Amino acid sequence: MSIAIAGNPNVGKTSLFNVLTGSRHKVGNYPGVTVERRVGRLTGTFGDADLTFVDLPGTYSLTVASEDEAVAFRELSGVDTAPPSTVLLVVDASNLARNLYLALQVLELGLPVVVALNMTDVAERAGLKVDPAVLEDALGVVVVPTNARTGEGVDKLVGVLRAGIDSHSPLFVEPGADDVILEQTEAALESIERARARWLLSSAAAGQLEVAKPTEAERRTIGKLPDGDAAQAVRALVAARYRLVDDILERLGYDEKVRDGAPSMDSSARIDAVLTHRVWGMLVFVGVMATVFVSIFSWADPFIGIIEGAIGWLGDQVAGTLGPGLFTDLLKDGVIAGVGNVIVFVPQIALLFLFVGLLEDSGYLARAAFLLDRMMARLGLHGRAFIPLLSGYACAIPAIMSTRTISSFKDRVVTILMIPYMSCSARLPIYALIIGALFVSDDPWISDGVDRGLILLGMYALSTVSALAVGYLYKRTILVSPTPPLVLELPPYRMPRFKNTLLVVYDKTKEFLREAGTVILAFTVVLWALLSFPRDATGAGGEGPTMVAESYGGRAAQVMEPVLEPIGQDWRVGVGIIGSFAAREVLVSTLGLVYGMEADEDDPVELRRAIREDRDPETGGPEHTPLSGLALMVFFVYACQCMSTIAVVKRETQGWKWPVFMFVSMTAIAYLAALLVFQGGRLLGFE
Repeated sequence: MSIAIAGNPNVGKTSLFNVLTGSRHKVGNYPGVTVERRVGRLTGTFGDADLTFVDLPGTYSLTVASEDEAVAFRELSGVDTAPPSTVLLVVDASNLARNLYLALQVLELGLPVVVALNMTDVAERAGLKVDPAVLEDALGVVVVPTNARTGEGVDKLVGVLRAGIDSHSPLFVEPGADDVILEQTEAALESIERARARWLLSSAAAGQLEVAKPTEAERRTIGKLPDGDAAQAVRALVAARYRLVDDILERLGYDEKVRDGAPSMDSSARIDAVLTHRVWGMLVFVGVMATVFVSIFSWADPFIGIIEGAIGWLGDQVAGTLGPGLFTDLLKDGVIAGVGNVIVFVPQIALLFLFVGLLEDSGYLARAAFLLDRMMARLGLHGRAFIPLLSGYACAIPAIMSTRTISSFKDRVVTILMIPYMSCSARLPIYALIIGALFVSDDPWISDGVDRGLILLGMYALSTVSALAVGYLYKRTILVSPTPPLVLELPPYRMPRFKNTLLVVYDKTKEFLREAGTVILAFTVVLWALLSFPRDATGAGGEGPTMVAESYGGRAAQVMEPVLEPIGQDWRVGVGIIGSFAAREVLVSTLGLVYGMEADEDDPVELRRAIREDRDPETGGPEHTPLSGLALMVFFVYACQCMSTIAVVKRETQGWKWPVFMFVSMTAIAYLAALLVFQGGRLLGFE
C-alpha cells in the first residue's frame, strides 16, 4: 500500500516519515528542507505490514507556483504515476488556521485521507485544546493526535493505516451566493475533472500553467476563458475556502485572535524582538557565526593532532612490516599519506555540521533568512534564495536541488549560479590545511585558535559576499526579472533534538569518509602512479624510486608553472588543482602524497609542518608564504572544482548552457582574484 505524506512546511512531516521508516532524512525547523519525493517502507518496529511511505515536499497549497508544489499535486492526483492508496495529511495542531487550507484542497481529490494531528504538545503549551472528534466530524476523515519528536501516537496511526481507509466523496468548497464568476468559470471547465480543473485554473492565474503539464485539450479549454476570468475565479475560490476554514475553527472553539495567528509563537515573538532587529539582530548573527568558526579551529585542533600522529604511526608500521618495495610505497605514500591527510580534517567538518544542525533545529536560521532578506531585496535577489544558499555551506548538490521552491525560472537560475560560490564542506579541508600550515604566529593578535578561526570566517564571508555580488550582477544583466517579496514563515523556537542532530552529523561525516575511501582514494592511487614512474634504473636492483619532480606527473605539472607562478603556486599545487576537479579534497591528498614521497622514508611527514618548512631550492626562502596561501584559498573560494556540481546544474537547467557558463566564468574569476591577491600583496610589501 502506497501512502503519501503531505502537509505544510515545518509541521513535522519529514520527522514523522523518519519515525515510520527508520530513515535519517534531514529535517529542519524552517520551510524548504524537502524539495523532492522520498520513499521508505514501514520499519519492523511497528510490526509487519506492506506499507510504503512517500514523503512529499511541504507546501502551503496545491496551487502550483513552484516545482515543489507541482511535485506534490502530481503525486497526489496521479498525473505521473498511479495515485497513492492513502494520503497521510500532517497538520500542526498549534497552527490549524494555516494548515486547514491545504487540507481542504487535498480533500477535493477524493482520496482516502488520515489526518495526523501533530505537535499536540506545542498546542497544549499554548493553551489550545484541539478536540480530534470535532475535527474528524468537520473534515469527514480519521484524525489521530501524534508527536513526531517523541513518537507518541504513532502506534495508533500505524494501526489505522494498516486497517485501511475507505475512500470518500470529494469535499468541494462550493461557491458563495455572490461568486458568479467562479460558477461560470467552473461551468466552462466542466469537461475537465473538477479537482484538476481547479488546479489548472489556479496554475493559469499564477502564470504557471505549463508546470501543471496540461494536455492539449485542457490547454485549449483554459485558453477559451475570457481575459481576467481565471484570476477573478481563483480569488473567489480562495475566499470560499478560507470561509470554510473559519467555520471549522469556530466549531473547534477558536476565538478570533487564535484564528488570526498561532499562539505557539507568542514566546518566540518576544525573542524575535531582539534577534530580528535590524541592528541588534545583525550583531547577534555576526557573533554567532564568529563563534562557530573560531570553535571549529579551537575545539578540533587537539583531535587533528591525534589523527596526524595516528596516520604517521600507521605509515611507519606498514613500512616496517613490509620492508622496502613498490607495494610498500603505494600503501604508505599513496593510500595512508594521501587519504589520511584528508581524514585529518574530519573533526572540523563534523563540528561544522553539528553547529549548522543545531542552528537549523532551533529555528534560528529562519530568522537569519529574515535578517538577510532586506539586503537581498536591495540587490534584487529572490528572498527564497537564502535557504539554498545556506545549504550550500554543506554541499552544493542538495542546495541546487532545493531551488525548486523558487517559482521564477530566471530567479532559480540566478540562485543556482550563486550557490557554487558558497564555501561548501569540501573546501573546509583546504582552508584548514593552509591556515594551519601558514598562518601560525609567535605573537598572535588574540590567540592562535581565535586568529585562525577569524581567518576561516573571512573565507566564508568572502564566499557569501561574492555569491551575493554575482547574483546582483546576473539579475541586472543576463537574467533580468522582477523581484518578488519574501513570504517566509518564522517557526517557533524549539530545543534542538541532540540525538537527531548527532545522527545527521554521523551520516554526513560517514558520507565524507566514504568519498575519501572511494573517489579520493582512486584519484590518489592514480596520482601516486604518475608521480612514481618511471622508476630510477640506478636504484637497488636497478629499479628504485624516482625523484617526484622527474616523474611523469611531475614533468607534466611543471608545464603549468608559468601559469601558476603569477598566483604564487608551484607545480605541486598544480597537480592538486587538476585532481581537485573530481573532488576539492583531492588537493589535500595530493599535497600529502607529494610531500610524503619526497621525504626521507624514516621520517613520517606531518603535512602542515612540511608545507610550512618547504624551501625554494633556488633562493632558499619559503616556498609557501601566508600571501601565497591566501591566494590559493581565494582561488578555491571562486573555482568550480566539482564535476558533480556541474552535472546537477546540467540536470536542473535542462541543458549544457548554464553549467558551461558557470565553469568558465568561475575559473576565470578564480584565477584573476588569486592574481590580484598575490601580486597586489607583493606590491604592498606583504611578501
